[in-house]
Amino acid sequence: MISWQPDMTAAPSAEAIVAARFFRVLGDPTRLAILRLLDRRERTVGELTTAVGQRQARVSTHLACLRRCGLVTAERRLREVHYRLAVEGLGALRSRAEVALLPIAERLATCSRIGPDWA
Repeated sequence: MISWQPDMTAAPSAEAIVAARFFRVLGDPTRLAILRLLDRRERTVGELTTAVGQRQARVSTHLACLRRCGLVTAERRLREVHYRLAVEGLGALRSRAEVALLPIAERLATCSRIGPDWA
């Protein structure tokens, strides 16, 4: 039988899997806020904690995720760890995404099918 629907049993490509994981990392408001702050300059955990208004343990968990995925790097200087972006172009990607989602922002804000209610 011939179907007009795509073959849903085909495995996704390696590129699709990597892209989905990348967007999943970006799919958390706290991680997005951290990346936005690091796009401006490197910061310590304490600075990030204050800026995003979250507990230090929560910010550290998000930073560990971002480090493991290769989006940020860390450098210990005496008693502090300084974080910086490891990937060029994240700020530009975020800006393009913000422009692209403008026409659907209201629908995204009220969508109950994806993710927890962060607002």
